[in-house]
Amino acid sequence: MKHSSGQVSINLTSIKNNYLFLKKFCKPSVVSATVKASSYGLGEANKIVASLVKLKCKNFFVANVKEALKIRKKFKLINIFVLNGLGIKEESVFFKNKLIPVLNTYSQFEKWTKYLKKNYQRNIMIHVDTGMNRLGFQDKDVDKLKKNKKKLYLFKDITFMSHLACADEKNNKYNNIQKTRFEKIKKEFPNCKYSLAASGGIFLGKQYHYDMVRPGISLYGGKRTFHKGIKHAVSLKVPVTQINQIKRGESIGYSRTFYTKKNTTTATIPIGYADGLNIRLSNKGFFLFKGKKVSIIGRVSMDLIILDVTKFKNKIKVGDMIDIYNSDYTIDDFAKQTGTIPYRIITCMSQRYDKKYI
Repeated sequence: MKHSSGQVSINLTSIKNNYLFLKKFCKPSVVSATVKASSYGLGEANKIVASLVKLKCKNFFVANVKEALKIRKKFKLINIFVLNGLGIKEESVFFKNKLIPVLNTYSQFEKWTKYLKKNYQRNIMIHVDTGMNRLGFQDKDVDKLKKNKKKLYLFKDITFMSHLACADEKNNKYNNIQKTRFEKIKKEFPNCKYSLAASGGIFLGKQYHYDMVRPGISLYGGKRTFHKGIKHAVSLKVPVTQINQIKRGESIGYSRTFYTKKNTTTATIPIGYADGLNIRLSNKGFFLFKGKKVSIIGRVSMDLIILDVTKFKNKIKVGDMIDIYNSDYTIDDFAKQTGTIPYRIITCMSQRYDKKYI
């Protein structure tokens, strides 16, 4: 099978090193782990969660209940926070499985406290919107919570969180505007815990760390421009399935968008837009063979891409591996080539690839 499909290498050692680096960098703040979307597309969330649990990580963030339940089956003692909040008629699922809903509206808070009745010996997390305008308590919700502080303070462990809209842009003034709004919440609700920073926010400075940080992409080796301490963790390579000798003037691929200007050696590889590859790479993208660029010619199709490997005419053969990204040409580099972000590169990773955990 290794000669017929793409192979993803996921370096668990790098992921663990990234977590340990962030623990040191963020000390004394608690470092949680965001493992939503199957650990950002790296599959087998439990493998990554298990690695982090061994490092005494106790707090994990997922997007929805389905993700949470998958992790809870194997890990009984960790805190699992569900970012999308408390859905309709989900109270019993959260309660029975000891999941923590990130409460995004006052009505969710009301519904959750009403269901719990007197079972307040639980963690609670309130998401306050400070400017993302996506999820979280709005001003009217905060006003209602102020009037019901007694109900809030019945909980043993209370955390307020928010999310930065422009954390990737270190000099964006909006970061400080959101932080100022968050500080106002901190004053309104003292004696609680507070969490503002995800990966980007961590590197804005200690003043953004508060009691807990919530790294995601930094754990998986993306956005290494944040800090040189972040280690590369994910590589993808695909095998050559066919070598062709194409005469000058022949067309390549669907819609005949490329014509050879000379006799050309091509390599067909089993990867395409069904695997998350951007069709905009057609006729202008490249991959790597033995560290050298090989150009994409013709249109990216669903399952296949054609490469110009003329410069390797007598050196490349069926079964040889083409690197899509690796430790030298990282997911950040590949994201830049495709006009997207590293988050999308790994979250859109094909389920057709063989995954190998190192």
